Amino acid sequence: MQAAALGERRRDFRVMGVVGLCHFFSHFYQLALPPLFVLIHQTEGYSYGSLALLITVFYTTSFSLQLPVGFFVDKFGARPILMAGVALMAGTTILYGLVPGYPALVVFSIVAGAGNSVFHPADYSILNASVSKPRLGRAFSIHNFGGFVGYAVGPVLMAGMGALWGWKTSVMIAGAAGLITVLVAIALSTDFRDSSHTRRDTSRSPDLKADIKLLSSAPALLCLVFFALLAGGQMGPQWFADKAYFLAHDIPVVLGNSFISVFVVGIIIGVLAGGVVADRVRDHLRLTFVSFLLSGLGMVLMAIVPPSPLIIYPLFAITGFLFGFAFSSRDLVVSSLAPPESSGKVFGFVFSGLDIGAASVPLVYGYMIGAALPLEIFYLSGALIMLSGISMALAGKSAAARPETQ
Repeated sequence: MQAAALGERRRDFRVMGVVGLCHFFSHFYQLALPPLFVLIHQTEGYSYGSLALLITVFYTTSFSLQLPVGFFVDKFGARPILMAGVALMAGTTILYGLVPGYPALVVFSIVAGAGNSVFHPADYSILNASVSKPRLGRAFSIHNFGGFVGYAVGPVLMAGMGALWGWKTSVMIAGAAGLITVLVAIALSTDFRDSSHTRRDTSRSPDLKADIKLLSSAPALLCLVFFALLAGGQMGPQWFADKAYFLAHDIPVVLGNSFISVFVVGIIIGVLAGGVVADRVRDHLRLTFVSFLLSGLGMVLMAIVPPSPLIIYPLFAITGFLFGFAFSSRDLVVSSLAPPESSGKVFGFVFSGLDIGAASVPLVYGYMIGAALPLEIFYLSGALIMLSGISMALAGKSAAARPETQ
């Protein structure tokens, strides 16, 4: 019995590690090109507008394909789709440096966006079916931790390699690392389970009408709204804090960027702590609501407190911690709303809200910067985060009020 429990524990943490590593590369490759835009502009002559278009192309493709990929995950299995996603992103990153010309960059950004679309439906399908329930909160924690570490490491590493070896060599090295990772992940994931196994185990055949009804239900739509609000709110302090404090208080941009770094570190620590707590509490909905409500309040305070680093550093750290602390409980709430045999499409659908928020809300922040309303960015981001917590609470309440159909 002890041997079986030990084997299950080892398998759980192996699944967490492999999925977390793949998610790391998803976020890392999202930031493979942007830190090199200055070098690409200088060496290739492409305008910054045309380079920014690559980001739009990438995220638009990723958003468009997440739901279809979710259906494929539930039907054909998450493991091969996940490995294909990492391979696509790694391979196109290599090709960025090998094939000359701006049209090639556009094409490869489309392919990389397609690769990026697989991670949320595939990752959560695998974690839901493979990891034992008592450790599922930590599994979601490791998944989110890998992603945020990818965001943290990507800009620094790519900019550093670009300064040493040029942008083409840098992207080829980064892509090669991902292809090696795919081989390791394939070797370590032969016994992964996912929603397709659950469907076969329960002898449930695909039902398009039932799937459409599920995705158009109030809980699913509210979760989609939640993720859109969440992404839009997060971008306020994480992308624009340095600019806001420079314009409002004449704080140097370098110092403003250090506030952002503290915010991200707080998120990462919060993600890890939240995963442990999520496995020990039952009321994940309340924990999610309170954490996002408090982190939203922290973002509002960023606009109000005196512009002293002695105040701003702790505020950004605590706000980031509260923001990350809710992630595992948030994922457990969404998981409870998704039938196990349909987790791929449900997660693919609701997580596409991240791309919606990431594509739309920064335009509002940019307008605020241009209209000399820099501190209002924090008011908006705080309001969006608090509204996201409310939308998640409504999703949970709506799901609880529905008659059981399983």
